[in-house]
Amino acid sequence: MRLTLSRGVSLAVLASAKTEADHHEDLGCSILGPPSRPVRKAHAWLKKQVQRLGPEAVADQAAKLVKAMEASPAYDALCDGKKRRFGRRVLRQDVIFPKAEKFKPTVLHLRRDELGLDVPMRADEWPIINDFFATLARGATKTELHPFSMNTTTSVLLDDLTNAGWLEPFTAPNTSASIVYVGHNTTLVRGKTASVLVDPYFRPASVFDLPSYQPMQPRDLGRVDAVVITHSHGDHFHLGSLLQLPRETRFFVPPVERESLFSTDCALRLRQLGFQNVEALPWWESREVGDLTVRALPFYGEQPTDQEGVHPGLRNVGSTWTIRGPQLDAAFFADSGRDVQGDMDSVCKKAGPVDVLFCGVRGFKLKPIFFGFTTLDAFLVDVPVDALTTPQQLMADGPEALRYTKLLEAKKLVPCADGGAPWYWREGMGPKYPGFPGEPVIGASPYEENDAADPYPERVKDKAALLMRPGQELTSLSKLSARSPFVWPFGSPNPQARSPQ
Repeated sequence: MRLTLSRGVSLAVLASAKTEADHHEDLGCSILGPPSRPVRKAHAWLKKQVQRLGPEAVADQAAKLVKAMEASPAYDALCDGKKRRFGRRVLRQDVIFPKAEKFKPTVLHLRRDELGLDVPMRADEWPIINDFFATLARGATKTELHPFSMNTTTSVLLDDLTNAGWLEPFTAPNTSASIVYVGHNTTLVRGKTASVLVDPYFRPASVFDLPSYQPMQPRDLGRVDAVVITHSHGDHFHLGSLLQLPRETRFFVPPVERESLFSTDCALRLRQLGFQNVEALPWWESREVGDLTVRALPFYGEQPTDQEGVHPGLRNVGSTWTIRGPQLDAAFFADSGRDVQGDMDSVCKKAGPVDVLFCGVRGFKLKPIFFGFTTLDAFLVDVPVDALTTPQQLMADGPEALRYTKLLEAKKLVPCADGGAPWYWREGMGPKYPGFPGEPVIGASPYEENDAADPYPERVKDKAALLMRPGQELTSLSKLSARSPFVWPFGSPNPQARSPQ
């Protein structure tokens, strides 16, 4: 019998696990990781005021409230003297560009529902931990697991997983589909001789989940030859998920010159875990992966505003991608749109044609003064005073995604990168559907749909729109299917509830 990790177990890589807050700061996540902690703490006062005053009063007093926050001891300690730019206090360079070597992976955190396990790790232990979980992900016999019983760290970990019941029988995956949509932005593209995985972000199953509808895990995908990363937000670059891929996997990541408050040096963090085949691929360059061709494209969008920011050089650095193969050509535009440096329209005119575009339709049209109630809390430091209450469209909405589809000459548009299943809704990602069992985590949005930030993908009313549910597969543009246990069980929202895009 082959064993694999239970679907209910999640992995996380931490820089520290001394406090409960530490367990929510995955290393590698640029906006919620440990480097952004001082900024998020300095924003806490403002968040309380927003809650106390309410949206209308805050919008009227935004500049005054931000000025008061910047005068607080917590924020003042982060500032470069009394320097100001665009009406905002300027932060010190070591806050904006913290030393990457200051934060290292020191803890492996495993969790199943309310039970957690912290495993302290030395720098030289990460490669064998990587090998251990990659072996489990492809289904391991006792003979294949035996070498890990000879190492102190993995021997104890294997015993702990076995005794806790966190291992279960492995079932070989089907590997016939050209494209497998895992969910959110995680997608596998297969050729005849190779496969490429986009933004691996695997979430655990819960006791609430139906046996017939479970979250996909690495064990369900078969061989992965390469990975592409769009940007370093934790739902796109997640080290705990990546630990389950073999060390020889090729990685193509955005070209980050130096780690910042908004951008993780993905190549550095991957090498810290033992991955060596990592390349920061410049925009417009291509690489061959078997019979697939991966091409890095510019990433415009998901910046704090669509104008120049307070801190020159501070940017959410990313890449969009095309993956071309013998069966289907796909483009991946997660969280992109337009910003002061460019727009995805110009990218489309040069990057196409493709068969299918995976693109978000969220818009994320929010007033920056309310960023503290999203995962983009740290973005507020780069917003000029005159933009605090002006709704910013951080990424493409439905009409823009359809325009990209046309410019790319794509036959289909798959709305993505906004949750899509209970394991995301529980974490506050995307609009939940009727019949959703359980409730989101504390602090997550209570709304089923938010027109400005989380519209249902069904709102994209066009013949090009192809609605893929997490777990579904494409063998061709006309053949969409799902296999047990990945069969969508929920109804669609009432199409008359809101005007379609």
